[in-house]
Amino acid sequence: MLFDEKTLEPLYKLHLGQAGSSFTFEVAQKNGIPFGLINRAKKKIEGSKVRFDKTIATLQKERSKLEKTSQTLKEEESKAREESKKMESINAKIQDKLERYQELYDANQRLIYMGQKIDDIAEKYFNNKDKKTLIGDFLKLVEIENSKRKKISAKEKKVKEIVEKKIIEEVKEKVEEIRVEKKEKKIKAQKIEAEKPKVTLKVGDRVRMNDGKAIGTIDKIERIKQRLTMVFLLLK
Repeated sequence: MLFDEKTLEPLYKLHLGQAGSSFTFEVAQKNGIPFGLINRAKKKIEGSKVRFDKTIATLQKERSKLEKTSQTLKEEESKAREESKKMESINAKIQDKLERYQELYDANQRLIYMGQKIDDIAEKYFNNKDKKTLIGDFLKLVEIENSKRKKISAKEKKVKEIVEKKIIEEVKEKVEEIRVEKKEKKIKAQKIEAEKPKVTLKVGDRVRMNDGKAIGTIDKIERIKQRLTMVFLLLK
């Protein structure tokens, strides 16, 4: 019967066919038996028996530690498997989103291309006023685009529209989050800039204009209608 090596409480685990220690002296010491009496008891039995019992006790302690380590490793392995499954699920979702975003991007690029082609046709008609050529070019563009289309059922079309709508909403949400984040950063930067200590300028100081890279020297400072006006002599 195994015991906990620290508390000496029984673990209620039976190992058949394996020698075990009774922890006689350890239990006696734990229960308040005087140390001197325990030593006299040890001397009355054979030394080899004491060493054997001590060796068994040590082995049992080591076995208990190994079992705890093994249990910890099993738990860590189980956690690692769960984390691996979670990561696989997350990666699959990310991959699915990327594919849907790519489809949306390709669709938008196709619309941009068609818009450019229609603009080219419109500009061509604007210059030559040839309606026959206009109709021909437009029909040619339509035929080319229709050759790329695939016939789908009304049900498939409806599902596709729902998916596209969902993707567009997701993209809009992400874009809005980025806009809010950029706005917050800009406000924070402006606040930091406003909190910077103001520099008192005087005649002779070298300065640079806010809206340019030109550097000059302050020639004189005048106050006109409560506003500070500075005259600069730009350095060549």
